[in-house]
Amino acid sequence: MKIGNIECKPGERTFGYLEVDRTVSELPISIPLTILCGPKEGPTLVVDAALHGDENVGSVAIGQFLRNIDVSEIKGTVIAIPVVNTSGYEFQQRAVMWDGKDLNRQGGGDPNGTAAQRLAYTYFQEVVAKADAFIDIHSGTPDGLVYYTFYEAHLEGTKPEVIARSREMGLAFGLADVFSETPWPGTFEEVALKHDVPSISVEIGGGSDWRYRGQSFINECERGIRNVMIMFGMLDGKIVTNEPQAKIWRITHEVFSGSYQGYFLRNPELGPDFGMAVQKGDVYGSMYHPFTGAKLGDILIPDDGYLLQSARLWPVIPRNRFLTIIGDLAEEVALETTSFAHLLASSAAP
Repeated sequence: MKIGNIECKPGERTFGYLEVDRTVSELPISIPLTILCGPKEGPTLVVDAALHGDENVGSVAIGQFLRNIDVSEIKGTVIAIPVVNTSGYEFQQRAVMWDGKDLNRQGGGDPNGTAAQRLAYTYFQEVVAKADAFIDIHSGTPDGLVYYTFYEAHLEGTKPEVIARSREMGLAFGLADVFSETPWPGTFEEVALKHDVPSISVEIGGGSDWRYRGQSFINECERGIRNVMIMFGMLDGKIVTNEPQAKIWRITHEVFSGSYQGYFLRNPELGPDFGMAVQKGDVYGSMYHPFTGAKLGDILIPDDGYLLQSARLWPVIPRNRFLTIIGDLAEEVALETTSFAHLLASSAAP
């Protein structure tokens, strides 16, 4: 396996930097990555994190995976990139700092474009396009919590068998909630699918829960990577999931703060958990003036559905900030009916 000037031979582990461009000050813009080449042939898995520089749970989890994995156990190749967007990571910002663009909304990129577009182009051509499977890990930032896996079930131009394989990956990763489509175009996952690479994205952790559940998020990410490797025959072992069944959801609405800004308090009558049914017109929460405490208005649920595992936690909210997701239940899947059922550990059941 060779990526740029980084070469890895069977049985080796290699770390290096894939140079993409140079800044105005002639400093290199590069992507750090590790290649794990198993001694036996097999598929190539690309797993990355921090396409958004301030989403770091996956970065820590991939680091733990790299510490724990033994190359001699692998059949095939793993390309691991804990931080793709290094400038955003450096300053704990979502976008690429060199041009202010969202790296995960550039599609396949542009070799003659701005820094983010060049990064996207080189990363896809040199790394993602070489994969037989792709896992893209995201997380909540310090003010938000997310907790699901998603694949694109209805992406135009994608082969049915690629979608089916992506669905299997989403279920095998092990989280209890899976989204079957998203409203976010131009992602690397989307481009990979259109190039026949089965792909999933993971959204896990973040917010104040990091203090109490951070290690759990990390462990679940590492376990999910290993689960997918087991599914593809890259590792021996059993797939362990959070529950013996999974729920597949369709996103129908995103809820935003709209014209209000100030501090936001979620409606306590909704309870602390997600997955509950809501109706159009229900009060999701209320916005208040930061200095007078006066109520500015209510944020209403836009349609009937369910509150899903994604929400802003911190109270200070600017205008038009994302607050939560509403969806419909598409399917409940007993994992014992999946194609990888024979690989499930008995401990997957409660």
